[in-house]
Formats: sequence, C-alpha cells, structure tokens
Amino acid sequence: MFVELIEALRCPRDHAESPLVVTASRTDARHILDGVLGCPVCRAEFPIRGGEALFVNDSAAEAVAPDQEMGMRLAAFLELTDARGFAILCGSWGAHAEEVRALSDAPLLLVNPPDGVDVSATGIVRVRGRLPVAPSSARAAALDERDDPLLVASAVACVRPKGRIAGPTTVSVPDGVHELTRDARMWVAERRAAPDGPTRRLVTLRRA
Repeated sequence: MFVELIEALRCPRDHAESPLVVTASRTDARHILDGVLGCPVCRAEFPIRGGEALFVNDSAAEAVAPDQEMGMRLAAFLELTDARGFAILCGSWGAHAEEVRALSDAPLLLVNPPDGVDVSATGIVRVRGRLPVAPSSARAAALDERDDPLLVASAVACVRPKGRIAGPTTVSVPDGVHELTRDARMWVAERRAAPDGPTRRLVTLRRA
C-alpha cells in the first residue's frame, strides 16, 4: 500500500467519517507491505498483507491480460496527464495498471484487481460494497462490470466534482454523472458539481 494513498482511506463501518491510522511492520521505501489499519472511532482493524489492504479476504476480479492499448485509453479517458491526485481502477481495470503508469505519474488505487497484479507504487484494497475512501478525494475512477450497485455509488462519491468516470458499455452510466462521449467499448463521463447555495423548490401558488 503506497503511503500517499493511506490518508485517503476511511473506515467503511457506519459511523462518522474517520481516517484510518496505520501501523507498519514491514515496508519497502514508501510502500507498506505488512501492517494494520485501525479505526480510532470503532476500534476496527484491517490487515495489510503483501501490500494489499484487506477489508475482506476473498474479492478479486477475473484474470485479464495486460493491454497497452487499454492502458492508453484509460489514461486518456480519465485525463491522467499529471500526478495531481490519485485515480481509482476497479476490478479488471487493475490488470492494466502498469500500462497506465507508463504514461502517467498519477498514483493508482486498485479495487479488487485480479490476483498477481504488481503492487509497487500503487495501492490495492480488497472490499465488498462501499469503498473505504474519503468523499471527493479521487481525481477519477474506472468502473468494472462486476461492481455491485453500492460499490458503484460509493466510487462516484469518491471522485471530486467534475472529475472523470469511465466504464465499459456493458455498465449503465450511474446517477450523479454526465456522459461526455462513448465508443463501441467504453463511455466516459464527468461527475456533476454540487449545486451552489441552498436548493430551490418550485411552489405552486393558488388564489385564496
């Protein structure tokens, strides 16, 4: 788990949002290979093993061969042109992480990637349901067709307003985003910005 990504992690349990505290037992440069993530609110603990943060123990996408073209498409669709902010790659998209990193310095958080993905200079989390990531903290996200509705909704919430969200055409464009374009394989959208000021309601006036 890349240390720069840990500050964006949050306890996934139902209580007030809380950053997680990390205790490292084995590191490699700025990468935590083994340790524990702890919640100061509910005292829950989540292990880090082999560089992966385990919020569940058995969640991985099906194996997919790395693809240079797909890595280029991801980097372009998600606008990963610099290192300002991290991007979330869900499911099988994680298989193309090395291809994306060859084109961009943006840190990557891989959610339930296929087994055997290189964990160096990335963060990997194994989860089921809601992502343990702070709202509006990611610059972009790529959704996978195996993602359940709760994971999709939380991934959208984790992306900052006007950040990019992409997915395969087999996945419906989720609520809260505006589709920008698509081709035969993928669509790309933008998270809607929160409205400024109080929400306005139309009121029907009736003559007394």
